[in-house]
Amino acid sequence: MNKPISRLTPVILAGGKSSRMGQDKAFVKLGNQPMIEVILAKLLPLFCLPPLIITNQPEKYTYLGLQVQVDRLPRMGPLSGIHAGLYYASSPFIFLVGCDHPLLNSAVICYMQNQIADYDIIVPDYDGYRHPLHAIYSRNCMNAIEVMLGQDNRKLTDIFGKVKVRYIQSDEFEGIPDAGQSFVNVNTPADLAKVQTFFNKGDLG
Repeated sequence: MNKPISRLTPVILAGGKSSRMGQDKAFVKLGNQPMIEVILAKLLPLFCLPPLIITNQPEKYTYLGLQVQVDRLPRMGPLSGIHAGLYYASSPFIFLVGCDHPLLNSAVICYMQNQIADYDIIVPDYDGYRHPLHAIYSRNCMNAIEVMLGQDNRKLTDIFGKVKVRYIQSDEFEGIPDAGQSFVNVNTPADLAKVQTFFNKGDLG
């Protein structure tokens, strides 16, 4: 990539309970860095706009010196985090990623942003799994989210049926080395141990 991405704000969603991990996923160590800092190291050179963190515990993240905001529609799950990201972002689109995706691939993200056209959501459909927490969202999604949450519908993937979505299939990423790593998320100690091997080997693609 020659130029940083200018039309998206990177948004990190850090509101999960981390119940399966047994500790806050954002701060588990990979190598000698907390996972949140590993993710930031990938995002900072990739985007013109600084990352925005959405969390229900903002005091944990102030040391990073970035904009940290809480959900405007609290206790409503990831949809409310996406809504907050869109509300506070200074751009019409956001690249949203969970705080448990430490193997982000810059080429994957660049390919995704090149697919925006007139779509409201760009979401990978990789190896049969959709990845709504590694996706691009337009501000046009805000109204649909508000309607859904007003009806107490918190199912994240239901938003796909209410706006214009571009699904990126696995074969579109075939020319990108290690593209699948970008979608790996760390939910359990076993996941952490597996991802840790990449950092021990320095094999981060």
